[in-house]
Amino acid sequence: MENILHDFEEKVISLMTNFLKSSMETGGLSDFTDNLLDKLMQLGYDLTKFSLEYAEDIIFKIKERKQQFESLEKDDRKITTIFGEINFKRRYYLDKENNQRVYLLDEYFKIAPNERLLENVETKLIEEAIQTNYEKAGKSAAYKTEISKQTVMNKISELKINLEEKVSTKKVADNIYCIADEDHVHLQKGGIEEPRLVVVYDSIMKNGKRTKLGNKKHFGGVYKGKIDDLWEEVLTYIDNTYELDKVKHIYVLGDGANWIKTGLEWLPKSINVLDKFHLVKAINGIVGKETKDNMKEKSEYKRRIYKSFYDLDFKETKEIVYEILAEEMEEPTRRRKEKLLQYILNNKEGISNLYKYQKQLHGCSAEGHVSHLYSARLSSRPLGWKTINVNNVSKLRLVKADKKDVKGIVHNKRKVIEFKEIEKIRHVAKEKIKESINFKVGIIPAMEFGTTEQRKFFKQLLEYKKAV
Repeated sequence: MENILHDFEEKVISLMTNFLKSSMETGGLSDFTDNLLDKLMQLGYDLTKFSLEYAEDIIFKIKERKQQFESLEKDDRKITTIFGEINFKRRYYLDKENNQRVYLLDEYFKIAPNERLLENVETKLIEEAIQTNYEKAGKSAAYKTEISKQTVMNKISELKINLEEKVSTKKVADNIYCIADEDHVHLQKGGIEEPRLVVVYDSIMKNGKRTKLGNKKHFGGVYKGKIDDLWEEVLTYIDNTYELDKVKHIYVLGDGANWIKTGLEWLPKSINVLDKFHLVKAINGIVGKETKDNMKEKSEYKRRIYKSFYDLDFKETKEIVYEILAEEMEEPTRRRKEKLLQYILNNKEGISNLYKYQKQLHGCSAEGHVSHLYSARLSSRPLGWKTINVNNVSKLRLVKADKKDVKGIVHNKRKVIEFKEIEKIRHVAKEKIKESINFKVGIIPAMEFGTTEQRKFFKQLLEYKKAV
């Protein structure tokens, strides 16, 4: 122990003197910090490896261990830390009372059985993987250590993610808004998966031209055949967060898909509203492309259609669309426009509410949320995904969007089962380690360590400081 501490102090002095020298050389601070990173990481590696083997030696020697645990053999262990992959040795023990075998060092440091990545490495790996591709994530989680794409994918697949949270005090709000949409993600073996997204909020705040949703909460993931589960999560959150009896309306906004309308069956006081973005898109598709020659005619068709919506006169809407269809000569275009008309008629309630409650509504930003939260990672590049990873990456990105920590999710996955007897051994081992360290924290006897040149340089610096 004394040797490692002596070595540590020498390295600190060496780093200090090299820093002062580098600041005077052409390389300057940039070169120094590059070199410093390597040295600090190596120092971290050395201290971690030493701590593991030193603790193992202490455990082996204490009498409390000898009374209950018989030493069987010493073998190798490999684990990836933030400093890189560390190889160390530890002993296998037999519990004399129950004949159970255990690695006491693993128990002491709370390393899970068969664990290859430390918890903080796995957390960093997953945080990187939900922002960028698996290969880049595998190269950035541990220093100068590459973790395979398959391992990254497996670590995400293993997660069990629960977006539920407890709220201590319920809020009061007149209206609650649920905006909903989905992404379309290609799978490895063909086909499409559709991760859903529901964003719940209760107000908007304007900052110049930018609008921020107040008290925003995200829900989503893959709910194939289980869409009721998604809306049950949304209802549970709203019920736990707000005084429902004081809420006037819950507006459910989206493109009118059946899965979104299912939310109306779950949420009390809910009102179906069609997203204006999709309505405008349908109208533009029916009216057709505007040119200089037909601009006046097309604009008049749009004006009449919007007026029919405002008057809640969908019979008039049909008449106007039939006028447009009568002029359409191409059969494929007619069929496409007929489908758009049917889309409008299927969403009469949502369109009516869009105009009826327009003073209470803020628009619907579902498309933007899906693009930012899902598409940017899942579908904007030609990637092939497994369904479980579409689900977990979706949910993890929502965790980050809600400013929650991924660390807790990783921690809950780990299976660290401790013997109750390890606490006694841990306590004794800690005391033994304390006794073996004859070192005062915060005091570095600089003039006693380092090379002659370093001590001379450091002494001259101190004398210069005194003169100033």
